[in-house]
Amino acid sequence: MKNWYLFILALCPFISMAQKTSGEIKFQESIKLNIDLPEGNEALKKNIPPSQNFSKVLLFNESESYYKDDGANEDLEINHEENGNEMQIVMKKPENNVYTDQKNNSLIQSTEFFGKYFLITGDLKSKKWKLTGEQKQILDYTCQKAVLMDTAQQVVAWFTSQIPVHGGPNGYCNLPGMILRVEAENGNRTITATKVNFKPVKNDEIVKPSKGKKVTSEEFSKIRDEKLKEMGMVSGKGGAVKMIIREDRN
Repeated sequence: MKNWYLFILALCPFISMAQKTSGEIKFQESIKLNIDLPEGNEALKKNIPPSQNFSKVLLFNESESYYKDDGANEDLEINHEENGNEMQIVMKKPENNVYTDQKNNSLIQSTEFFGKYFLITGDLKSKKWKLTGEQKQILDYTCQKAVLMDTAQQVVAWFTSQIPVHGGPNGYCNLPGMILRVEAENGNRTITATKVNFKPVKNDEIVKPSKGKKVTSEEFSKIRDEKLKEMGMVSGKGGAVKMIIREDRN
């Protein structure tokens, strides 16, 4: 009887670990609103929130994941009237879905940009990370800090080996555990886990996006930067965008 009891004890950690290889993770994606207004618009500045937040969800299993909107995310609309002049600022929430396949080393991202859809393909192994040894607690998980080794991007990820899946939100992965927080664009964009739910995930729940014109990551970056320049916006390192509003004095 004692032998059976010891056997069950030894088996329990294995079962517990196996149960953590599929499920869903709720995330909050937050983008700081860097809107540069001309002098004398203090009242308008007060109406602009410091950030725009979106609810996202990551469905995952041992080798695949699908990152998508979690329900409806409303556009941010700001209306302001001063000295008889009306101003409206609308920050639209573009559709963005990301599929990753660890076995085949592939990433597929369907994203909306100024009303047009693009299907971006990429290579998961192109992302190289450096572990720093720093730790912090996110939800009930001890996470380690990793920095993306890419001069074109400034990305920090916090991952936990307590979830033994090399995945993460928005296509970030290739770390020895699940990524529960991402800090990108000098902290102007953050993605933070708010809830983890382990459960079986059906194959048809993890979708390969197919909507949009097929482009590489480099091609999309060029299209994006040219359009932002045309719209009078400034694109910074890592894709951060600063909106500059100027008064027309003519």
